[in-house]
Amino acid sequence: MFLIDDLLLLPVDGIRFVLNQIQKVVDRELNDETVIKEQLLELELRHEMEEISEEEYKEREAELFARLRVIKARQLDLLDQVNTAQTASIIIETKDEDWGYEEPDER
Repeated sequence: MFLIDDLLLLPVDGIRFVLNQIQKVVDRELNDETVIKEQLLELELRHEMEEISEEEYKEREAELFARLRVIKARQLDLLDQVNTAQTASIIIETKDEDWGYEEPDER
């Protein structure tokens, strides 16, 4: 019975695998700042080699920097969610005898 189930679900599993791989690539393209930095370097090189005009260079550069700012803002939001006051604070309770401190005798 399990063999028949596996054979019937094989196309579904294959499609699911392909979709997961596509999602990983899209996430990397949208959220990886190194990709955008590489695009900025390529853009600068194309501009220096006079393959694109100054106007096109500035327009494309502004778009890439805007995407970079969005990624940075998203990363900061994720850090703020992880590092809240409740999760970042530690409370240590001690007793006086734990530290070897003794109260002086009052005579």
